[in-house]
Amino acid sequence: MLSEYGAWRLRTDEDAPALEEVRTLETLLRLKAERLGSPEVGLWTAALTRELLTEVVPRTVVQPREQLMDMVPVLRRLIDFLVETGRWAPGSMRGAEAPALLHDLEFAALEAADDPTRRSFSTNVLGHGLSLGVDLEDEEALADYLHWFHSLPDAERLAVSGTGRLAQPSTPFDPLLERALRRRDEAEERDWPWFLPALEDDGEPLGELAEQEGVGPYLDCPLVRRAVGVLEVVGEGRRATATGAPGRETTAELLEHLGLDGGARSLWDRPELAGVWTTLLDGGWLELADGRVRAAVGPVPAAAPENAEGFVEFGHALITAALLGRQTRGAEDGGFRGMPDTIAALLVACGDEGLRLPPGPELPPPEHEPRALARMLHVMHDVGDLADCGVLTHEEGVFRGGSAVMLALVGLLRRDGEADRSDRP
Repeated sequence: MLSEYGAWRLRTDEDAPALEEVRTLETLLRLKAERLGSPEVGLWTAALTRELLTEVVPRTVVQPREQLMDMVPVLRRLIDFLVETGRWAPGSMRGAEAPALLHDLEFAALEAADDPTRRSFSTNVLGHGLSLGVDLEDEEALADYLHWFHSLPDAERLAVSGTGRLAQPSTPFDPLLERALRRRDEAEERDWPWFLPALEDDGEPLGELAEQEGVGPYLDCPLVRRAVGVLEVVGEGRRATATGAPGRETTAELLEHLGLDGGARSLWDRPELAGVWTTLLDGGWLELADGRVRAAVGPVPAAAPENAEGFVEFGHALITAALLGRQTRGAEDGGFRGMPDTIAALLVACGDEGLRLPPGPELPPPEHEPRALARMLHVMHDVGDLADCGVLTHEEGVFRGGSAVMLALVGLLRRDGEADRSDRP
């Protein structure tokens, strides 16, 4: 139909921008089918047309204002074509109704496109890039802009994502400078961290781990042991504070039950307990409601070591929740600070020799590289946090994971890889 429209348009006006009009109509018809459930080309009701141009398009389409101004006239010509070729479907608005509606929509569509509340986060961000002259179809140019956007302070990023505007950025967008900075950062991310030994290679592909070793690796994981104890104490319910932690008496009982030193005024004062508590909340094994906290089933029911299969499933889900929670949070909210170096460090920690941080003199920092020590400190923060919560152990400067942690880590790497592939066009 669009091919026929292009030919029809050139017959009526040989200088018409038929190709651009066909692209515009292809976008409108696709959105009409996918977002409004109306795949029939010739069906155009007044309500559907208004919703498409004033709600769906602003929320999903990023384009210059001049193209937005052309959208309604192009749709008007499509309707003329549909009527002339007998494609105007029953149930559409009356022929006399269409011109008046489209006249009203010329202004309404532009007004909607200028209203940040009708746009999504992504269309505001990309629309701002477009206003800076970024070619959104150029992958390199888009990557440069997004690198700059993510380097802005929180308040400025929120302004762009909420309004699509930023009058006076703290760092103006400079495409050439941003490309250089982005490539430097990407090169650093590709480099194996200087403070880590080479990853052990036993000839076995990553992810094809040995057959499960039973409950042993999970009994060796402090996080799993502590989680079972926490759920036993909380049981059917305990009082919870406004911060989502148990009261002082329950905190003392938990510390005693887990064999940890007492004396904490709050659960949040004890990282080895707070990390377990947060993981159980993240994973749905604890539920907060009406000032109470109680144990819940979660994605995998908690089980004692005597139930070997159930204990292994629970342990795997728990370690995965601990890693995933920190991967998805921002650094200011307790998330990882040193990614992707942290993933490399965890792979080393799960090897036979474990991970020594800081490293010995055999791994000196690179010269003339001011960010080298910062990279190591970020990873030390991350692995230290994982040791506090019990995912890793830490003795005499060596962090250790084990096969249970490795299995959860590989699962996350596979998940991220599959997500990356699914996002590609």
